[in-house]
Amino acid sequence: MSRRDPRELAAKAGRLLASAGGAVAVQFVTAGGSLVVQALAARTLGADGYGAYALYFAVLVMITAVQTSFVGDTLTVFDRFDPKVRGALVLAVGGTMLVGAAVGSAVVAAMGRADPAEAAVFALLVALWLLNETGRRVFTARMEFWRLTLNDACYLLVTLSALGALLGFGADASVLLVLAAMCVGCAASIVLARLRLPAEEYALAPVRGAAIREIAGFAWWRSVQAGIRPGALLVARLMVAGLASTAALAAVEASRLLLAPAMTFVNGAGWFLLGDFAKAERAGRPMRAVQAVRGCALMAGVALVMSAAGIALGGLLGPVVTGGSFDIDRTALFGWGVYAVCFACTLPLASLATARKRSRSVFAIRGVESAVGLLVLLGLLVADGGNASLVPYCLGSGGLVSAALLWRMLRRGDPVADAAPTEARPAAEPAADDVPAVG
Repeated sequence: MSRRDPRELAAKAGRLLASAGGAVAVQFVTAGGSLVVQALAARTLGADGYGAYALYFAVLVMITAVQTSFVGDTLTVFDRFDPKVRGALVLAVGGTMLVGAAVGSAVVAAMGRADPAEAAVFALLVALWLLNETGRRVFTARMEFWRLTLNDACYLLVTLSALGALLGFGADASVLLVLAAMCVGCAASIVLARLRLPAEEYALAPVRGAAIREIAGFAWWRSVQAGIRPGALLVARLMVAGLASTAALAAVEASRLLLAPAMTFVNGAGWFLLGDFAKAERAGRPMRAVQAVRGCALMAGVALVMSAAGIALGGLLGPVVTGGSFDIDRTALFGWGVYAVCFACTLPLASLATARKRSRSVFAIRGVESAVGLLVLLGLLVADGGNASLVPYCLGSGGLVSAALLWRMLRRGDPVADAAPTEARPAAEPAADDVPAVG
């Protein structure tokens, strides 16, 4: 080993840590920006208007979760510069934008909001949002998280500026106004991404002969898999509201907000790990299961510390979150800490399985985990509505079993320790050593 090797390894480790920090930072910028926009909507639209906006935003999040798993994870795991893969991605991006806009229009119709302008603007917002999300995932695939953070900050600042300018010029506060401002913010972020990403990331490819079947086989299961956790949370919320009360649900949800930073950290680290694992797979030096377990230990430790801080500050921050109108649920507060730690124990293993294109297996394991947790919760709520505070325990603790099953599955597929690397990564794909530390 040469004398320069230790310094080169240290430099590489520093760049990877900077990228990981960016992956977490972008989650906080995205979550914080969303919170600010929603808070302003609540202040300016009134109860009825904000209720409509909240429904619009929930639909937007649902559509995005499916699209970003179908398109974004595909361009991260597969070689997006392969003409056949690229052709399939072109079809997927265009198709999901059209379908997403159509679903958005259908939601407007189902809501009974007959304003054609509002329907048109929401459909446009869905299309722009999904296109912007595709650009965000290109940054992720390139491991350029600090650049992505700047793009997300651009969206937030332009959206707020557009909303302020429209209100300042005398426009009436309305759902249409907020949606239009979000469209302007998305458009600005799309333009910024186009200027900051290299031209090869926007190169088109022929759709004839595209690897549509191969991509769809992976992306379909990945999309379904990605919907398990938010779907389980949605079902749990409906169960609490129906079998306990909306007041009980409010207390449980307020407790979850206090520990949102821990779960945001886990999500951000998961973005980084999926990109890192996929990059290693394409380079012919696949990661072993033990490396994912190390990631589990590190993430779980950080999540534990952040959760402990949130729990310790619960008495101080609780009234800030609730406005003093109701109390947070202390039992649920501890439970969300358990949920965050168990989530951290599972995510790195699920990311490695996804990088190995085992999305169907991850879906089966996580699906059973969520179904069992929901059934246990249902039994507890039927027995006593006061058990609503046990939601996070029911949905989180099964993650430890899933982690063990994923570990067993990944070990069986581990590469041979002394196997020689296969072919090198594509020339257009940046090496791990070339990942920029900052934007």
